[in-house]
Amino acid sequence: MAYLLFTHGLDDMAVAQREQAFDLAFSCYSSASSVSVYTDLGIPAGMERRIAHTKSLGLKIDESAVPNQKKSQPMKLSDGQIVAFVTVLVAVAQISISIYLPSMPALVDVFATEPSVVQLTVTVYMLGAAISQLIVGPLSDRFGRKPVLMVGLGIYIVGSAAAMLAPTIEALIAARLVQSIGAMVGPVIGRAIVRDRFDRSRAAQVMAWVGLALAISPALAPVIGAGVHQAVGWRANFGLLMGFGAFIAYMAWRHLEETNKALQTDAGVRELAGNYWFLLKSPAFLAYGLVTGFVFGGMFAFLAEGPFIFINLMGYSPTQYAWLSAITVAGFAAGTFVTSKFTLKLGIDRMIAMGSVPVLAAAALLVGLAYGAPISAAALIGPLTLMMFGMGLIVPNGFAGAISVHPEIAGTGSAMIGFLQMGLAGVATFIAPRVADGTQVPMTWVVAGFASAAGASFLLRRFEPGTAGSGQ
Repeated sequence: MAYLLFTHGLDDMAVAQREQAFDLAFSCYSSASSVSVYTDLGIPAGMERRIAHTKSLGLKIDESAVPNQKKSQPMKLSDGQIVAFVTVLVAVAQISISIYLPSMPALVDVFATEPSVVQLTVTVYMLGAAISQLIVGPLSDRFGRKPVLMVGLGIYIVGSAAAMLAPTIEALIAARLVQSIGAMVGPVIGRAIVRDRFDRSRAAQVMAWVGLALAISPALAPVIGAGVHQAVGWRANFGLLMGFGAFIAYMAWRHLEETNKALQTDAGVRELAGNYWFLLKSPAFLAYGLVTGFVFGGMFAFLAEGPFIFINLMGYSPTQYAWLSAITVAGFAAGTFVTSKFTLKLGIDRMIAMGSVPVLAAAALLVGLAYGAPISAAALIGPLTLMMFGMGLIVPNGFAGAISVHPEIAGTGSAMIGFLQMGLAGVATFIAPRVADGTQVPMTWVVAGFASAAGASFLLRRFEPGTAGSGQ
């Protein structure tokens, strides 16, 4: 009997090279009475035909040593396919936040409750998402990106189903908490996959394109949600989310390969907690995380109050509100386009500093118009679109900068920046309705406060040893 051994050396070969290797091996042992094939790669393309040919020559194949031919490993995705898949993962969480926003005023009547209680469905989602990321990131560093993603998507599907069937507002709030835990696995794993696959500057470019999902999905999701709400009711929106989650889970199971090649299998709870403390001691990491989190909080202060301002105060329909809020996507799209074109040339830090200018200018304009002009869609949407342009420069560069500070724990870094992002957004959605007075003025001050905090927090970057004056 002859034995053939194939291990990870074949993993980097092209398909044609693998086939040639197996051809050579089988030809070398054509006189053997039996051939056993050992490989941890699965059956390469064309190997089934070669095994069948070997059998036809009268040789015996020890098929117990041959991996299950029906159990082929996922095909390695190209860079473009990785970007597309990560974009979808990010979109899951964003769509889940905003698809039902046009229904929020109606839910007040459906459940016979107060607007501030309905808005807790947003706040709880954000806070649950923030906390879950602290767990997801380290788990993906220890057990791998794919298994953690699959479990998270399962939780997301269950939470979406529970929200669709919720009989009370309390049940809906609880379902949103479960849904958020599963939903945020997508962005955490997605950002970690980007860092696994690309270097620092290339990751910022990739995150710029992925950033379109951060803008397009929460802008277009309310348009879809408003149409579904008016056609068949608000519950159907959560049914759509359940189906979307199931589709992504199938695609991940079928096509995604593991990208974490350095599993921290020996890391325990103490080591994982130590990784978080290690990140929090880094001024650079805090600068990237806080500037991203605060600017996100400003946007979500508007998302939480926007439906009630436009629908209840200004008299727009849910669909009209959805289309008006979608206008702001143009600003974010423009910002991410600029990021994709200039980050490699100017560096991450300069792009974030540039993005802070329109964010602060928009905040001042928003407050000024609230006091100096009659309430109108233009007085709100115009400044917010300018702010979204600045976000398009800040957010992708902030993400890329944060997870590149210590790339050896990219999953943990991705989780912590996600915690800051969603946690501060949750704080904003909690504050905004509680300072509301029936006008748009309190909301504009909350947005301005978070925008100002974003600009100030990036100054922490100066305290990182050895980075003074760095534009990278």
